[in-house]
Amino acid sequence: MAKLSDLIPTLAKVLPMPEQTVAIYARLLRQARLLSTGGRGPGGAKMTPEDCARLLIAVMAADQVKDAVQAVEKFWALPVVEPPHTRETVSKRDRAEWLPLPKGLSLLKDVTSFGPAIAALIAAARDGILHTGLGEAIQAVLNVTVERRFATASLSVAASSDGILSDKMLIITRFEPPKTPIQKALEQQPFSVGGDAMVSFAVTQNTIFALGELIRE
Repeated sequence: MAKLSDLIPTLAKVLPMPEQTVAIYARLLRQARLLSTGGRGPGGAKMTPEDCARLLIAVMAADQVKDAVQAVEKFWALPVVEPPHTRETVSKRDRAEWLPLPKGLSLLKDVTSFGPAIAALIAAARDGILHTGLGEAIQAVLNVTVERRFATASLSVAASSDGILSDKMLIITRFEPPKTPIQKALEQQPFSVGGDAMVSFAVTQNTIFALGELIRE
């Protein structure tokens, strides 16, 4: 039964980043009751897919460690801005750049908001569903990306049409906040504002698989 004391080093290793830094993110989320709580040692709370997703999102989305709680609250509920793009939904002229989405990855079409989508991926990794789904395509690569400055995110899967490069898309799902005046102003800022480190953070299925494996009973 995976506890927070197991989740912290697992996430630190796969990203990778200092374990002490991940522990600070976790402490702040726990204080805000965004992670499952319980006793210490054997009585510690069992980590859920939602716990794993919240800690991952905090690391990906917070500009600074102190912003962990705010980042999770901002990104967790980001809605899907439009139906996911797949070979079936793009225009006919663009379909040559896409491959059919395997049935095993159909769960990616049903997501409605970012945080629950990440939790669902981790649960699917725990249950072996995600591994099977990605295995139905050649050299499939799952990407989870957060754009910190603009408070947007995306999920995508690419695969290979020739067994050499992952050169075709299977699905792209984007998550964005409402188009308020503040959001529009942020999107109009040049990328030089804040520096490159403020732009994006991405992980692949390696991180999702590691978290799924951790909480597998």
